[in-house]
Amino acid sequence: MTAKEMLSLRGVNTHHLKGFDLDITLGKLVALVGVMSALNSAFYSRGATVFLIPVQTSLELNRATASLIFSLARFEGSLGGPAFGYLVDRFGTRKMLTIGTILAGAGFIIFATASHLWVFVVAYMLFISLGATTAFEDSTMTMIAKWFSRFRVRAMAVREASGSLGASALIPLMVLVIAAFGWQAAAIMAAVGYLVIILPLTRLIKDSPESIGLHPDGATLDQVAAARRASTQRKAPSTGREFRHDDQVDFTVKEALRTTAYWSLLIGTMLRQTAKAVIAVHLVAIFVWRGMDLATAGLVFTLWVGLNVPAKLLMGYFADRVPIQVALAGGMLLNVLAFVLLLTSHTVWLVVVVAVVGGTSEGVTPINWGAIGEYFGRSHYATLRGIINLSYSWAWLLLPFASGWWFDHHSNYTVPLLVSIVAAVASAAAYASIRRPRLPARLAAGPDPAEAGLT
Repeated sequence: MTAKEMLSLRGVNTHHLKGFDLDITLGKLVALVGVMSALNSAFYSRGATVFLIPVQTSLELNRATASLIFSLARFEGSLGGPAFGYLVDRFGTRKMLTIGTILAGAGFIIFATASHLWVFVVAYMLFISLGATTAFEDSTMTMIAKWFSRFRVRAMAVREASGSLGASALIPLMVLVIAAFGWQAAAIMAAVGYLVIILPLTRLIKDSPESIGLHPDGATLDQVAAARRASTQRKAPSTGREFRHDDQVDFTVKEALRTTAYWSLLIGTMLRQTAKAVIAVHLVAIFVWRGMDLATAGLVFTLWVGLNVPAKLLMGYFADRVPIQVALAGGMLLNVLAFVLLLTSHTVWLVVVVAVVGGTSEGVTPINWGAIGEYFGRSHYATLRGIINLSYSWAWLLLPFASGWWFDHHSNYTVPLLVSIVAAVASAAAYASIRRPRLPARLAAGPDPAEAGLT
């Protein structure tokens, strides 16, 4: 059912609504976010891996220096997480998405002109990283968290899978463009993606369902009322679950910070990102170290990213059927297996197996970020996510550079992979310890969540 039909049934005058308001569906919203995420994932989130060696060669840098710039950019985005999250909560996703897209697009234009290190630094840190983080790490995930409740993790899984699908489709093209025309042409391609494709789409975005008179998951007022009655009478369990999500408790930031669940989630995420930061920028370079040529390594990296798509969709679909802590811990153990295999592999086929296992392990990402909304509600999602981003900012600053330094001095990635293995094991343990938080003290006298079917 479209927004117009829902509002009309509720007696809301829809004649003043135009364009997207007249025909919005939850599927279209996810599709819009998916297209944006696909382009951003290819050009920014995964793009550093493709740009690393060509930029290093072109600017006559060593591996450590080139890695440092990319890691500083990620550090900047994570360090600003709480501030970016507050701005998204304060001013809305659409405004911040628009601003971030413009910054990222302009940054790639400047990046394409870089012939000196300082231009590379300015473009990637002051424009690309700042813009992409604001728009796509904070704004789009917050929008999904606000529009969806019962199906939040599934919607986040589609968003994440779209990013992986876009990256797996565009990375081979970027590799070919770089081989034929240079990395500067790929940077211009990225700028076109942000400014010509994503920017016009931001006009179609709405901050929340309430902004056009709807409830999360597109529920109507009558459906919510029926769900509340069913929950009170303990009838129709599926309807009760709908009530669960529409009336979900919103923790304040201070209330969330007082729970052990939030800190377990934060520590698990910090360690997961630590394991990722050590090797993410260097993954293609690690494949080359394992005996592949650059083009083949790029294709195997594409396989790694491409397998994120089915993994995230499947884990998102089963997210409501498996405890969050089990899904997260299990995903990290797959990550451990991938790193162990990569450390011991000496044949091309085994590296391909690594890509399959590693790509599958990243299916936990939407469950990780969906857990914030599941446990703590929608109102302060961006701020709570931003604090978690801050917790692993140091990893993206230091570890890619450290991995590059180690390779420059020892010509191998053995120690970086061992660090990733240890961090991934610790992350799995932290995730396994998560338990649903108790209600805030101000609501402790209200209905017991277990009585309302909330567990």
